Formats: sequence, structure tokens, C-alpha cells
Amino acid sequence: MFKRRFKWFGRLVSDEGFSLGFGSKSVTYHDERGEFEFGFEDGLLFLPPHRSTGPVLQLSPAELDEMVRRVTEALRWDGHAVRVFTN
Repeated sequence: MFKRRFKWFGRLVSDEGFSLGFGSKSVTYHDERGEFEFGFEDGLLFLPPHRSTGPVLQLSPAELDEMVRRVTEALRWDGHAVRVFTN
């Protein structure tokens, strides 16, 4: 389940322990590992994410899949159409 930190804007906060912030053409995912920034434009979520803070961290395929699942669920909850684009 999700909620907004503020009623009309701000981070989306999940009861699973992560949050999403919105930027210009990006979405920032934050959990206990730190912040990761995804490109997000016109309904396309671009992979792989970039590490926003801290040292470079290698994500296992299972961790990346879980992160992408969480981000897409949150974006859909917020009313966005989402397709994942990998390069």
C-alpha cells in the first residue's frame, strides 16, 4: 500500500520500506541500500538505474527485478502508464 508524504505532492511511501521521488524525467527509488535513479519519460522506465548516493553497488538480477517491480507498482498506483525499457 502506498501513501503520499504530503497530500498532493512529495514522495510516495510504501509499507514495504521504500519510497519514490519524482524529478524531471526521472524517478528516484530509496530503500535501505540507498537511492537509485531511473529515467522515466512518456511512460517508459529506463534500465539500468543509476546510483544516486554512496558508493557504486552491484545489484543481483533478483534485487533489480524486485526494485523494478516495486517502482512499476508504485507508478501505476499513482496513475502512470509504465513500460520497462532496457538497453
